[in-house]
Amino acid sequence: MCLRNRLFGASPPRNYHVRPLRFLIAALVAAAVAPSPLAAQPAETSRYEISSVTFEGLKSFNTNELRTLMATRETPGAFNKFLYNTISERLGRQDEYFNAVTLGADVERLRKFYRNHGFSEVLIDTLLPLSGEDGMMNITIRITEGYRSLIEQVVYRGIVDVPVTIWEDLRRSPNISPGDPYSSQLLEDEVKRILRLYANNGFPNAEFVRDSSYARRYASSRNYVVKLMFDPGHRYVFGGITVQQEVDTLNAESPRDDISEEIILRQMDYQPGEFFSLEKKISSERSLNRLGIFDLRSLDIFVPPRTDSAISIPSRVTIRPRDKHELAPELLVSDKDGAFNLGAGLGYTNRNFLGGARTFNARLRFQTQTIGNFPDYFRVNEDAVSNLDLTFEVVQPYIFTNKIKGTWSFSFILDKQKPYLQNILRNKFGFAGQQAEFTTSVLEWTLEAVDLQKNENFAASDPSVQRQLGYLQERQFNSILSFTMARDMTNDLFSPSAGFIHAVTVEEAGMLPLALTGLLPDLPYTQFVRGILVGRWYSDASERRFLILASKLKAGIEEKYGASRGDSSRTIPQTHRFFGGGGGSVRGWASRDLKARGDPQLGGNFLLEASVECRVNIFQTMRDGFFDKSWLVGFVDVGNVWEDVNNFQFKSVAIATGIGVRWETLFGPFRLDWGIRVFDPTRAEGNQWITQRQLLGETFAEGVFHFGIGHAF
Repeated sequence: MCLRNRLFGASPPRNYHVRPLRFLIAALVAAAVAPSPLAAQPAETSRYEISSVTFEGLKSFNTNELRTLMATRETPGAFNKFLYNTISERLGRQDEYFNAVTLGADVERLRKFYRNHGFSEVLIDTLLPLSGEDGMMNITIRITEGYRSLIEQVVYRGIVDVPVTIWEDLRRSPNISPGDPYSSQLLEDEVKRILRLYANNGFPNAEFVRDSSYARRYASSRNYVVKLMFDPGHRYVFGGITVQQEVDTLNAESPRDDISEEIILRQMDYQPGEFFSLEKKISSERSLNRLGIFDLRSLDIFVPPRTDSAISIPSRVTIRPRDKHELAPELLVSDKDGAFNLGAGLGYTNRNFLGGARTFNARLRFQTQTIGNFPDYFRVNEDAVSNLDLTFEVVQPYIFTNKIKGTWSFSFILDKQKPYLQNILRNKFGFAGQQAEFTTSVLEWTLEAVDLQKNENFAASDPSVQRQLGYLQERQFNSILSFTMARDMTNDLFSPSAGFIHAVTVEEAGMLPLALTGLLPDLPYTQFVRGILVGRWYSDASERRFLILASKLKAGIEEKYGASRGDSSRTIPQTHRFFGGGGGSVRGWASRDLKARGDPQLGGNFLLEASVECRVNIFQTMRDGFFDKSWLVGFVDVGNVWEDVNNFQFKSVAIATGIGVRWETLFGPFRLDWGIRVFDPTRAEGNQWITQRQLLGETFAEGVFHFGIGHAF
């Protein structure tokens, strides 16, 4: 299969004129200050450091866009020179000197860039003021853009009438339309789009006919007429699908009989006899990779040449089975609950459990935030913060369709927080599906029994906190239905620089226990509803992953309903409360250390948070594979947790700021942040703002470090 396209470059107009570059000035000055060849010492050619490179006359593009096209750069500052000349050439930058040939090539690239964006009449001139005393040069590039040509007409030729969806898709989202400014890049993208449409509708051998296509500029209108010619070729169908296992015969490996062809074929998004679709081939690769019982080596398709009369495209799936049984120890480092956790675990995996590509997992994990409390991590009356989780899980990858995955898990959890110790038995059923290419949804039903024991040494002066802890000690049984839908349009899993993530979660608890009241009248439960909205946005301010702007908005609310609403003894379980502070929250406070009123360790029923980060790849230019993976981050966080939405007040919104560093790895960036409190609503009036407190003795002394893996959001 071939996808061919043509690069469109705007041809220069007739009577083209560009003012000459003033390189003569530089040559004359250089000659004037050079020593005489008759002098006793050898002659040297004067060199001028480039003090600045500025642009004048910009209207359609910004300075950063044009700088990326140029090899001529400004000389670095004193600090960068010091690093380069004194410490290491890998640090900092060397001096940048004027070179007429390099600048001439830069101007030609700029001229081509403007032409390819419709500015065929662009005029580019340079001003090169010299300073013979300090040997510096300020380069000014003056651009007169002129008229920007438009696209008057777009003509498509060679578009087939069957299927009709090709014409529909062609008109739905074109990259170019009459009236748009001319752009050779958009023309190239449009050709790729049409070839992709063909490939998704049975024409993998479609070609772009270069010789019969053009982008023609007319002197009368100074605009373009575009003609795109295609040759679709034959329409093909999917042929037979063969499966082969890749094994290491030198180590006496043999093909796995339990991984049947049926497992492979039901994950395919196409069947023999269907019209060929490149999109279905790619989605089949994703579906096979999600199974997890083997590594997909390749999904090969064999498209006959255009001269062949065959219209069937056979395909071959090559897999390498993964170990059926795997027992693996774990060293755990995480930022669970927004704090630094250290722990260990042991996991067992059975791949293709009872056939059907099921996976069985058993894992035991221990984590703690208070490593110094050894060995009293789970003693009720200690201030330890630890977690022990024993979970058994079965994953069924195919529920009615390969787009829906089912899970069942059973867990026993010891959750030790400073005020209490929770014993949790949890049984969960889940279904995860993919509604669209970037949209997923998860439906979960959780049955949860919670037994909470109070820390008798936990000091709480507020009587309401003591009452709440007393109510929480009553055993609870909860049935919770949860639905989450998320749309992920980011361009990178770990360190996105563009796109967004939107997610919404809705939960209901108490419906099933209410229905069983007649049979189990003494069943302790709470009826409540819960909603969470999360939005994350990313943009590259530099267009080269040097300066990334990231922002987050999160809101959560929960309310009791029915008989539970007026019964203060029925509390929302701690496993479903909101908590403030920590590495993923308002970073001026430690994990579970922020609340507008009341004890933050017990959480609240309303949460509102917002964050902004500026991520700078400070050593990007080094490109050494180590330092260029480091980022400097500045952030501002606002938000808080309230006991109830009715308690919300703007004057109780906390504000924090700080700095951090990131170092990118294959499994996400390591993160270290330091946050300080700009506005602390829990303090007395007159001592809330950072300007009202001692900088070193209070503000910096209360600063909090946060370590984690992955960005804060």
